[in-house]
Amino acid sequence: MKKDKKDISQKVRISKSNLDHALKESRMDRGFVQNVILKEGFSPIDKPVAIGPISDFNILKSRFSCHYNLCKLNDVPKQKQQFVTGFGPTNAPTGGTLSIILRAIFFERETGIDSTIIISNLGAFNSRNIELKKLDYLTDRFIGFIRLLGFKGCLRAHNDFNLLVASSLTSKVLTIKDFMENEEVTVNLYKKMGIQGKDFPTFIDANFTVADILLPCILEKKERILVFVGIEEYYFPKLANIVIQRFNKYYPQEFIPKNALVSAAFSHLINGLNGFPKMSKSIPESSINLDDSSKELEGKILRCKPADEQIIFEMINLVSDWDIEVVNRAKVAFEEMSSDWFRFKKEYLQYFLVLKEIWESTEKKQYQFKLESLFK
Repeated sequence: MKKDKKDISQKVRISKSNLDHALKESRMDRGFVQNVILKEGFSPIDKPVAIGPISDFNILKSRFSCHYNLCKLNDVPKQKQQFVTGFGPTNAPTGGTLSIILRAIFFERETGIDSTIIISNLGAFNSRNIELKKLDYLTDRFIGFIRLLGFKGCLRAHNDFNLLVASSLTSKVLTIKDFMENEEVTVNLYKKMGIQGKDFPTFIDANFTVADILLPCILEKKERILVFVGIEEYYFPKLANIVIQRFNKYYPQEFIPKNALVSAAFSHLINGLNGFPKMSKSIPESSINLDDSSKELEGKILRCKPADEQIIFEMINLVSDWDIEVVNRAKVAFEEMSSDWFRFKKEYLQYFLVLKEIWESTEKKQYQFKLESLFK
């Protein structure tokens, strides 16, 4: 067994060294964010905007780097608005996934706007090389975990009849060119690592996501959808608005309200550990993960590499429910590298261990995969 572990460890190191070029190509630093903002015409959080009743600049600035059409969200009443976000259940929640979940819970609670979180099990099965039974098991755990954290809105997976109908409608007006011109920045990296699905099933996953975004417009006639998404997935809201434009052209007022519009609030990047461009559920060494042991979490948070100290602060800022004043004090301690910074890291470790305990409470030791359970 020791020999096997050593061999695996060597393979990981070789694999990482061979990925240097791909990492440089896909690095999502501040320059990447600024390029996306300029190219797509996104707006930084530096002008008066609001999400429902929340207009506090400090709150919005601390959670989002930029936005798309956010200024038009409140043009319609609350009952015509909907929050939508989601992720693939490819592994236990990482920092990036947790930030999405905690953000959705916060804005649902503070605004009263209807919310949806999608666990994209079948989408992930198509776009990633992962066993279906693992995705099925983790989907159930994610649903239980998110409910335990306090989310009360719509929480569903992809084996859903309404999504089947919506994705059939959206695919009618999309083309292969649309998907080729709008793909995630990490696709080439994931292909090199052998975890990216083939092209066609990846397009299927993208269409599912567009349908996820537009389903409230189709089924409930919502007029404004606000998507919480990472900047590397900026093309999803863009594709959703392309579909809206084509619906209005080819099927006017048949599928969606005429004035339907998708907005997006893009979260700050949480860079990955060990030089990876982002924390990825598919790359455990890049992330702080709820499946990490307590000892591993202690090492990653308290004894991280100097280059990763910034990432720990990003976690405190984006992956916690800490009051903004406390986060600001942690920021000062981090920038000064004072003795208080280690204290804040210890407090954050304890906070993360509580999240880990909640996650572990969702474990199903008697779980057995049954394909027919997907056909609910």
